[in-house]
Amino acid sequence: MSLSILRLSRLRPPVRAMVLLHWCYDLVGAMTGVFVQIFLYQEFASVEFNVLTLSAYFTAVIIGFSGVGALAGAYRLNMKWGYLAAFFALAGSFALLFGEVSRADALWFTVVNGFGLGLYWLTLHTFELTETRNDERDLYSSLLTAGGQVIDLAAPVAVTALFFVSEQVFGFGAYTLLFVIAPLIYLAGIPLLSSLRTYRPEPLDWHDVRHFFLDRRNRASQLYFFGGSASFALSRVAIPLAAIMLLGTETRVGIVNAIFAAISAGVILFVAKIRHAGNRMRFLFVTSMMAAVVTAVPALWFTLPAYLAYALGMVVLRPLQRTSAHVIDLETMETLGRKERDFFPTMVLRDVALGFWRIASLAILALVMAVVGEGEGAIRACFVVLALSYVIQYLGARAMTRK
Repeated sequence: MSLSILRLSRLRPPVRAMVLLHWCYDLVGAMTGVFVQIFLYQEFASVEFNVLTLSAYFTAVIIGFSGVGALAGAYRLNMKWGYLAAFFALAGSFALLFGEVSRADALWFTVVNGFGLGLYWLTLHTFELTETRNDERDLYSSLLTAGGQVIDLAAPVAVTALFFVSEQVFGFGAYTLLFVIAPLIYLAGIPLLSSLRTYRPEPLDWHDVRHFFLDRRNRASQLYFFGGSASFALSRVAIPLAAIMLLGTETRVGIVNAIFAAISAGVILFVAKIRHAGNRMRFLFVTSMMAAVVTAVPALWFTLPAYLAYALGMVVLRPLQRTSAHVIDLETMETLGRKERDFFPTMVLRDVALGFWRIASLAILALVMAVVGEGEGAIRACFVVLALSYVIQYLGARAMTRK
């Protein structure tokens, strides 16, 4: 841990700012991501509704990322303002979860929150690509992932305490304080923007669109995008709902997440020392295949011991797999576009592809659910598709890098 803090302090100021900005996002995500899905399931008792809200969420993410990105290019807007606009959208969305929450309120929350998150990612990825160099991205990605795992250790403890104080001390609903405090965390990132340069993107044109979707190498990249999008989308359904079904209460979910995150943080900090550009694909292969095998366990045996075995394996494998994938993601934004253009058009178009594949993977899950039904059958089916997505992501990465 001390070595990682020393490495962070030695990073160039803009790169260090990007790590800290990412940690703000990770903290809010760790505090709300799992528990929002649990909250919606507890309110409406429908896996199908959770899938519907996530589909609306990812549609809004596309608009917030790619729609605003296209406008930013057309009008040469200063991308630093994207972070502030994202904060107001993210903060305001949580107001829709106070009091008696209807299905319409829940859908509007996911739309506004998704739009804000898309805008936040647009800003974050823009400055990741303008402020970090390829030779420092493995360390950068390892540090932000390791910090994210430490956050994953602290966040469930903090959320569990908020549940208790909100309900037992103040007499509010269990989630009230969480939905008040979590949005304010984004404010902590505002001073970091002073370390970043002003960036005004160039407009997208038809040649960018044609190249992204029709270029031979870019067609191969769609397999990689599908695998990564499916694993991201389906984990948002499978993990929270399996946890609440098998553990029983949100407090128990928080405790288990905190214990397992401690193990994960230690592994990530250690592996940060040995990862580099030369072994990215090897790490992606090993972690993707192992993640697929571990994810199949709760699909075959939907029991508490099986889920705990899966959770213990994935707190190590998921961040390791994601660390390599994250660096490859940044590389694709820089290399899949036209040679005479910078990264911005590719970054915007890539998010259109990601959003489409996330929604498509949820549609596949919905079709499977129509056959197997709600409840346990739906969650087991989700784990099956999730396991396959890790394999598909690696195969896509291999095909893309070979071409």
